[in-house]
Amino acid sequence: MIASRLCRIRRMLIPGAFFLLALFAVSIHCMEIDIRLSPPGLRLISDPSVTIPAGFDYTNRPITLPAYRDTTGNPQNGWSAKFVHIRRFASDQSAWIFYRQSDLKRSVIADNQGGQGAFRFWPVGTTIVIEIYKGSAFKRESDKLIEIAAMSKINADKDSFLQACYPVNWAYSRFNPDGNPLITAARVRECHSCHSIAFHYTGDLIFTQFP
Repeated sequence: MIASRLCRIRRMLIPGAFFLLALFAVSIHCMEIDIRLSPPGLRLISDPSVTIPAGFDYTNRPITLPAYRDTTGNPQNGWSAKFVHIRRFASDQSAWIFYRQSDLKRSVIADNQGGQGAFRFWPVGTTIVIEIYKGSAFKRESDKLIEIAAMSKINADKDSFLQACYPVNWAYSRFNPDGNPLITAARVRECHSCHSIAFHYTGDLIFTQFP
């Protein structure tokens, strides 16, 4: 009798659990495909000083946090780190920016006519990770680590017109200090809105100047 009841309970619970898991997976998928972003503009490869409207949007893609550093905070092989004393829009925060040396080598530098410094355009496939700290991040004290964010440059449309311009599609993700995803549509748009400002200063959506 007891065994029969347990079997009936299992038959009732298993489909329900499966339905909940499926619903959860669909909700995550919907969140991913529903986050649409509009580039702040485009720059012609032939003359990067010319800015034209993008006129399209694209879907933000999820980013898996790469193994960019070891447990002591030192960059993994092939990665480098740059210390940011004060974050642009948060004077009480500092950060470490981790980037792949191969991405930097493949980036393109162009004259910024009428502006300071030069434009730098990162290649498709670039991934940049930033660790955000409360106060000074110089000693990489784990208890001061607030959040980890990542940006990745993704393929643009194959339209012939867009091929005449530097790609500008970036995807965004944010993580807890322990590396667990912490992202919503609002947070993605917040990242994109902020980094779109960099387009007017560095040519791409990365604020930090690199050597």
